[in-house]
Amino acid sequence: MSEFNEYLGVFIDESKEYIQLLNESLLELEKNTDDVEQINKAFRALHTLKGMAGTMGFEHLAKLCHRMENYLDAVRSGKVTISSDELDYLFGGLDLIEKMLQSIVNKGNDEIEEDISQIVEIFERIAAGEKVSSKKVAEKTTEIIKEEIKTEKEIGKAKIGELFTQEVIKDVLMEAAKKNIPAYHVIVNLQEGTQLKSARMYMVFHSLEEIGIEIINSIPPVEDIENENFDLTVELLCVGNVSQEKIYEKVMNVSEIKSVVVKPLKIEKEEEEGEKKVEQKEKNTEEQKKVKVTQTVRVDIEKLDNLMNLMGELVIARSRIADILKKYNIKEVDESLAQLSRITLDLQNVVMKVRMVPIEFVFNRFPRMVRDLSKNLGKEINFIMEGEETELDRTFVEVIGDPLVHLIRNAIDHGIESKEERIALGKPPVGTVKLSARHEGNNVVIEVEDDGRGMNKEKIIKKAIEKGLITEEKALTLPDEKVFEFIFLPGFSTKEQVSELSGRGVGMDVVKNTIDSLNGTVSIESKPGKGTKVTIRLPLTLAIIQALLVKVNNYVYAIPISIIDSTLIISSEDIKVVQNEEVIVIRGEVIPIIKLWEVFGMEHEQNPHEMNVVVVKSGAKKYGLAVDTLIGQEDIVIKSLGKVFSDVKIFSGGATLGDGSIALILDITNIVE
Repeated sequence: MSEFNEYLGVFIDESKEYIQLLNESLLELEKNTDDVEQINKAFRALHTLKGMAGTMGFEHLAKLCHRMENYLDAVRSGKVTISSDELDYLFGGLDLIEKMLQSIVNKGNDEIEEDISQIVEIFERIAAGEKVSSKKVAEKTTEIIKEEIKTEKEIGKAKIGELFTQEVIKDVLMEAAKKNIPAYHVIVNLQEGTQLKSARMYMVFHSLEEIGIEIINSIPPVEDIENENFDLTVELLCVGNVSQEKIYEKVMNVSEIKSVVVKPLKIEKEEEEGEKKVEQKEKNTEEQKKVKVTQTVRVDIEKLDNLMNLMGELVIARSRIADILKKYNIKEVDESLAQLSRITLDLQNVVMKVRMVPIEFVFNRFPRMVRDLSKNLGKEINFIMEGEETELDRTFVEVIGDPLVHLIRNAIDHGIESKEERIALGKPPVGTVKLSARHEGNNVVIEVEDDGRGMNKEKIIKKAIEKGLITEEKALTLPDEKVFEFIFLPGFSTKEQVSELSGRGVGMDVVKNTIDSLNGTVSIESKPGKGTKVTIRLPLTLAIIQALLVKVNNYVYAIPISIIDSTLIISSEDIKVVQNEEVIVIRGEVIPIIKLWEVFGMEHEQNPHEMNVVVVKSGAKKYGLAVDTLIGQEDIVIKSLGKVFSDVKIFSGGATLGDGSIALILDITNIVE
């Protein structure tokens, strides 16, 4: 393994992609077991995983993938069919593949606690056409199976002997000539230093098959390609009604391909001693038209973090230069500073985009999870995903998964009723859970919505009163959104029976704490009998944000622009008192006023004649923050306050300003509560 250590990261990343592809294909197959396209996708994913694992020396992983691949190959050829039991075994095999990959990540090998010999045996048996019930998995021992089945090496040799004889090649070329189907000699050259060469060549094979090209021979043979037993050049003999340009373009679109030569073969039929012979005449092609190929490169996350830190220092330095120029009024360099600001802003946008990844990387785990949960709970679920292409900072991708797991589990376990209950209520027997994402201003909005029973407001209030969280009198005046917020408290659950999935009062507090740590908000809407919608709002990034700088008692504070609705100046006469709360009325909208000097416990004139007010949004509500001075908008680099200040909830971080001073960033959610 030591000689492949430098390729391990690439192997792990690409394996995760193929595992996800396999997962998606199996989920589609569960809807229609005759879907040939999905069977082929799953087969190709396993074939590639097997080749990569074999190349890296992970024999257990390669063996399991090979047995699963053999079974799907038998399905493709029509020898066997897929039933519910076989799908369960495929999902079980997929779970073991994921565990092996995790073991490779953690320990550097594919050895896991589970004994894979049993499931390997099952795939051997069902590939041979035997029906194996999930209740009778262990009828035969692995030793018996080993005696009955040929070794992989023997099977491989037999297949090569069958498929790639000269006679077969001749027959195929002659048949193509009769039907006027073009034949080609394709020479593929990989780039120097290509990692996982067999995987690249598999992608070449797959790309050609997609456009209708049939590969009838390769030099070196397929077995050597799978084992990476070749240099950088592979020659292919193939046929298909496709132009040279199309073949060239398709192959060049595969990454790490250095060059491609496509030569048409002229096939002539001659009679010689009673036998047909094929004479191949190669004709040099004209210089191929170059196509623009999108190239990607894998970058270590630590390097991206370092780049972002340097970008942050550049933003601070730019602000410092601007402050100095204002102080000394050096107008001669204004133009240069303006150009520097433009370049810095452009660079900042590029760096931000590099950090952004599609939320699909989080969403793609959930269809399988919903499938397993619905089977365990005996519920039918129509799971809808929307907005998978929505991009967000990769920092969020690492931590947002667990909160969404809790929300989806709650939707299925708490929210969606049983089939019988839904029919009795006049609902469709199949429940719907919808997971969606979208951009909304400078935020990413993620919603988990179900059409289940909804939340019982009375039960939540009763539980809150029992726990001493609220009085009966106060409960009568509490709006719905405030009632639903109780479920985010640790240990709060209205479910009387505890299940494996929920009812212990843990989970929703984790959701709230995680979202808060990302400077986001979470809110709940629910209607009895109609369903529940949980909405998560996250800032686009946690690194560099635009903020409005304000002053309170000569101290500077920062308010993220993304949550600001407007700014205005009010007089003390504009403030009214409603239910012991100070409010202002703007365009018919009642907005509570929060005086920041009171929040901070500062000595301050309580009712100045004029006040600057920043109207901010928290969830669906607006609040007015009274401050002394509005300084202006500025890009700031967020820095953590550290563990020492972890209990100070009204600040989400700090930022170094251009003059070297520190501005604390306000956590609006905790201020308005």
